[in-house]
Amino acid sequence: MTSQSREMEPRRTEWAVLVILAVLSRLVRVHAVSYRVRPESLAVREGQTATLRCAFLGLTSQSVVFWEGPPNFAVISTGREVDPRYPRHRIIGDPARGEYHLEIRDVNIREEGGYRCSTLGLTEKAEVTLNVVVPMKKPPEIKGRDVTFTAGQPMTLTCVATEGNPLPRLRWFNATKLLQQTNQNAMAEVVPSVSLDLVIPEVARWDHGKNVTCVADQGYPDLTTNMAASTILNVHYPPIVRSRRQTLRVSEGETLDLSCDVDSNPPAAVSWRKMDGDIPGNAEIRGNELRLPKLSRTAAGGYRCLANNGILPSGEGSVTLIVLYPPSITSGFEDKTSALAGGEGFSLRCEAEGYPKPRVRWRRKGTKLYFDNPLEFTQIDYDMEGDYECVASNGQIRNAVRHTFVDVIGKPYINTVSLKVSVRSGDTARLVCEILSDPLPEETRWLRRGPGQQDKPVTASQRPGIRQEERSSASGVTNTLVISHVGRSDGGVYVCETTNTFGTFQREFHMDVKATNTQAVVIASVTVIVLLILFATIFICIAKRTGLTERVRREKASTSDLTLPRALPPLPSYMVPVGSDPGDGMEMQDFKGTLKPRPPPRTDLEPYSIGLSYPSLMHPLPPYSTVERQRPDGEDNMLDSPYLEDPWETEGFVMPPSVPPKHRADKGINAITQC
Repeated sequence: MTSQSREMEPRRTEWAVLVILAVLSRLVRVHAVSYRVRPESLAVREGQTATLRCAFLGLTSQSVVFWEGPPNFAVISTGREVDPRYPRHRIIGDPARGEYHLEIRDVNIREEGGYRCSTLGLTEKAEVTLNVVVPMKKPPEIKGRDVTFTAGQPMTLTCVATEGNPLPRLRWFNATKLLQQTNQNAMAEVVPSVSLDLVIPEVARWDHGKNVTCVADQGYPDLTTNMAASTILNVHYPPIVRSRRQTLRVSEGETLDLSCDVDSNPPAAVSWRKMDGDIPGNAEIRGNELRLPKLSRTAAGGYRCLANNGILPSGEGSVTLIVLYPPSITSGFEDKTSALAGGEGFSLRCEAEGYPKPRVRWRRKGTKLYFDNPLEFTQIDYDMEGDYECVASNGQIRNAVRHTFVDVIGKPYINTVSLKVSVRSGDTARLVCEILSDPLPEETRWLRRGPGQQDKPVTASQRPGIRQEERSSASGVTNTLVISHVGRSDGGVYVCETTNTFGTFQREFHMDVKATNTQAVVIASVTVIVLLILFATIFICIAKRTGLTERVRREKASTSDLTLPRALPPLPSYMVPVGSDPGDGMEMQDFKGTLKPRPPPRTDLEPYSIGLSYPSLMHPLPPYSTVERQRPDGEDNMLDSPYLEDPWETEGFVMPPSVPPKHRADKGINAITQC
């Protein structure tokens, strides 16, 4: 009998038993049975003990419980009896409570599969799965990890796992970023291994150095731990040169390190060259750096860094070096420059170099007066002569300065400001002729211009008191004509004439001789007297024409010693006695053809105080009063009174006649009536 026949025989027996039980269940009335503890699937690590729990309600003494399991749901136990083929299996639990738990010691992969706990009378039999987990002994393998990839080409890495039960689920990570994964775990009995590819269609330089990890997960974290394998991508790519700064500005004399930052794999060889000339002889190449000690202005220019690692294209970077240095004047003008007086178009240019490009200006030495470059004069005269400085500045520590002396040469020029001289007769006249000349004048003389523009020399032989004084200076001479005891005949036009190698120059001086102080006083006195006589004659003529003289004469004849400066108004009605005629005792005064009454003198009152008031007047007036005359000439002590003005005349009042002598109170006392 073959081994296959031997294996099939127990199964036939089991089927026969099951058939008999099924027939009996139909023939015999069976009580209703249900699960008190329903079996559940279980996962257990290989070598551990697995317990599949199962309990019933409604079992009788005649009830039989069966456990079936792999392979193919073979009967493992009937009731509490276990088939001898399963030495590591047993039924545990309290039968009185209907507990029929299946315990499997030292579980191995062969016990993995489906299990079923059942009895007669169950309408549905519960099927569960026992998973036996066999941990992986080593991490998965990455195929292609030692391959070097070139930028721009595709890359494939394969992760393979051949151990464990179940076979693990594979996933690719870059750090914590999930890249790719398999769908589910595969059973080791079905598939001998599992693998997962990581594909990058076109690898790039930034993929270099990436850490990619393949993680194998069996799906039972309580029973196993994940296994992982990692690799770092090695990608070759051409050099890339980065310049920190495109332009560098450095002062002359400093030390500079030019750096060439190269990114490449494998590392690149670096070389330097100057684009517009040779690298300075004192330069030092230190790896990716070029050191330029004690920079000079000739080191300025463009520098190029070349990097090559065998992968095309080569890397290249450039930097422009600007050397800052103070200005210096390069013009070759002399320390002394000559210009012709009276000439036109003088120009002197100053050239300078430096970086930044310097600003060039001119200034007169000792002043803050600046001129543009070139130094230009449209018309040259002696005032322009002097020291001039060319100043070049570009913001560096110091400026460049170079000076020259502008020497103006030519015929003389008279620079005198005051060409009109006024002098009194008898004084000394000084005509000053300031001469600017280079070379100095050979001759200077004075001329007097007569009628018809005829010039005659002025010499000391013409009359005593004439002389010339001359003194020299750096810019010329000053010649002074001195004339003592000037007379009226000395006035006129004088000409200062000076001559040197280049020609002759003249200038007119006007001298005005004025009279002396005595003559002026006499003339002024005579003029004043004549004017006074003229004014007196005019006044007398006007007085005669207006009759002023006759009126004054009449007033003097009719006026006594007592004079009143103000006319008295008529006596008020309340002071006239009842039944008396207002005209009694009143005198009439002829004033411009009109008769007006005058009140009689008040002799019954004290001469020292007599007062009247007239409230009915249009304008308020002060009371009449008499004051004592204290002055021997009869002047009034109240001449300073503000009432001694014109209101009397404006109101139409007239001067009263003088008081007769018989009414005087005292000869030594004069009375005056005043308002």
